[in-house]
Amino acid sequence: MYDNEDFDVVYISTPHYLHYPMIKHAFNEGKHIFCEKPVAISVEEAREIHEMNQKFNNLKLGFNYMYRYDHNCYNLASGIQNGHLGKIYYANCDILIYRDRSYYEKGPWRAKKEQAGGGTLFIYASHIIDIMLWAMGEPVSVMGKIDTMRYDDFDVEDLGFGIVEFESGARAQINCSCLVNPNPRKLVGDLVRLHVIGEKGHCNYKGPSPFSKLKWNGVKSYKTEKNIKGPMHLARSIKGFSEWVLNDKPYLNTVEESSRALRLIFALYKSSQSGKKEQIEGS
Repeated sequence: MYDNEDFDVVYISTPHYLHYPMIKHAFNEGKHIFCEKPVAISVEEAREIHEMNQKFNNLKLGFNYMYRYDHNCYNLASGIQNGHLGKIYYANCDILIYRDRSYYEKGPWRAKKEQAGGGTLFIYASHIIDIMLWAMGEPVSVMGKIDTMRYDDFDVEDLGFGIVEFESGARAQINCSCLVNPNPRKLVGDLVRLHVIGEKGHCNYKGPSPFSKLKWNGVKSYKTEKNIKGPMHLARSIKGFSEWVLNDKPYLNTVEESSRALRLIFALYKSSQSGKKEQIEGS
């Protein structure tokens, strides 16, 4: 393809362990890169990708953490960043979904840590964890516990918990599993919730898009101008990346931003193994 076609952007939608080598190849070929999440399958690989991104600073590299282009997630993060709830005390982050064995049989790499990087926290929860971090700021430490409850032949978790401490002093709780059968939502299956509690009130997000909802309690509803217009968060994320490439309009999902959820989740894995509170690695 590189030898025979003329194109500007590479779209990488492959198993996670291929992201790093394919990003490296695309950079060396002089292409912009739009990659599905996660950035990589380790903090070390993500750090090397960040270094490559700085080296090839004339090329754009974005990751499809599409929840940032869900208008309700965008309003939630913007409102909290702008003090709409005042001081933030804590948040609850729930990811309640179902995946049976057939899902893993169609993509066997998902059940292997060396290829997927992780399980339910890494593959599914990282979307809403990204929004939580975007809204609440820099995390400093975690306590985590993961387990594999259903399939003994899998080496990735299907159940994950975490307690997060932020620089601001706020706390957050993460509860994630792919064991909820049947799926809690009839139309779209997956149920994702983010509940943020502050001194002036609290807000509840329920998603994912296109049937997401956001409710503000104790304060007026907070709405900001839509960053990108379009029918769904996936389409808006793609459009946002293209606007970045064509017009240099800032894209929300850079390698710097998209690596934050990865570093937090790997700290949760480390904590689960050590049984201790673990610091989150810096970029």
